[in-house]
Parts: sequence; C-alpha cells; structure tokens
Amino acid sequence: MSEASDLFILAPPSRVLSEHIAAELREAIIADRLKAGQRIVEREIAEAMQTSRGPVRDALLQLESEGLVERYAHRGTFVMQLSNEDAEEIHSLRQAIESLALEYVAKRATPADLEELDDLVTEMATMIAEDYGISEAAELDMAFHRALCRVSRHGRALAAWEALSGQTRILLMARIRRHPCDFQDQVVAWHRRLVAALRERNLEQAQEELRRHLAATFSAFSSSSSGRSDTD
Repeated sequence: MSEASDLFILAPPSRVLSEHIAAELREAIIADRLKAGQRIVEREIAEAMQTSRGPVRDALLQLESEGLVERYAHRGTFVMQLSNEDAEEIHSLRQAIESLALEYVAKRATPADLEELDDLVTEMATMIAEDYGISEAAELDMAFHRALCRVSRHGRALAAWEALSGQTRILLMARIRRHPCDFQDQVVAWHRRLVAALRERNLEQAQEELRRHLAATFSAFSSSSSGRSDTD
C-alpha cells in the first residue's frame, strides 16, 4: 500500500477528533463557560485532550469560520466578544434568512411539515411545564427554527442559517438568562401563533410573529451589553 493510501486511511480519525474538540469548545463558549474575550491556548487543550495540536488548530479554524473565536497573529486565539453592532448584524441577517424561509414554507409546506413544527411547539410546552436548563431551552427553540428553514426546501437558506447558528444561540441564551420568566411565558405562544399563521397560509401574519420573536432576542442581548464598549 502506498504512503498516500496510508494517509487517506488515517485522515478520518483526525477529522473526527477535530470535530469533537470543536463541538466541546463550541458548547463551552455558548454556555458561557469560556467567557467572551478569554484566550484559548492550543497547547493546553491538546494536553487536556491528550492529542497533538493539529486537531486543536483545525477545531479553532472551524470555530473561527463560525464567528465564535477570533485569531490574532502573535497574540493567539480568543473567544469572540460580540458587540451591539455584531448582535444587530446577526439579528438582521437571521431575520432575512428566516423571512425568506417563511415565504417558501407558506408556498411549499405539506401537512406533515406543519405537523412537525406543531410537535416541536408541543415539546416546548412540555419542557416549560417541567424543570429545564437554559441550554435545553435554547436548543429546542433553535430546533424549531432549523426545522422551519429545512421544510422551506430552500437549501441555501438552510445552509446560511446553519452557518449563523452558533452566534444566534449565544444571543438566544443571553435572552433566556436575562429574562427567564418572559421567555417561559411567551415562547410557546409566539411559536404557536407562527405555525397557525402558516397553516392559514397567512404570510404577513407569520412574518409579524417572527419579527416579534427575533426582536425580543436581540433587545435582550443589546440591553445586557449596554454600557460596554467594543474594546472592553
């Protein structure tokens, strides 16, 4: 067997490891265990994971592409510190992506698609009636919006949504932390009204429900970071 063939066989475990490291770091950033502005040291992660620095470097490149870390020459890698301007860009792009997806859902959704969305809202209601964690609540909210983009059958809208999802989840978790009761009281109603509007093929009403929901997420992050400069 040639050397090239050996390398081809050995490559997948390295990729799997880098994906695992990226997933662990992503969750730590989103859950605020790694703080905004905190330095991430490749050597320390490699030692903790008992691996070489290569997969760690690959993982950090992936997180950089997702906008969760930023790398500086001669300084290292740091957890991204989102400013109000960053949050506004994330919010406005998410609004555009999901508004486009809604247009396609209103035209293309099957009864089974709408039932899937309804089932996710029912899961939210069940979760809220019981004890739940911030991460669990955020993940279920994200699952609904991911499904919304998927059932639109607009592949590029879904791909754009996925690319933004890490930063979106940071904003969403900031909202849940800051206004847990508000989230608990309103999240099911927001999503239920949205699905009802889609069942009626009422795109204007669906867009309005989406706008309200996303605006609340953005305003919570904006108010929580007020008074902090971009360079803090």
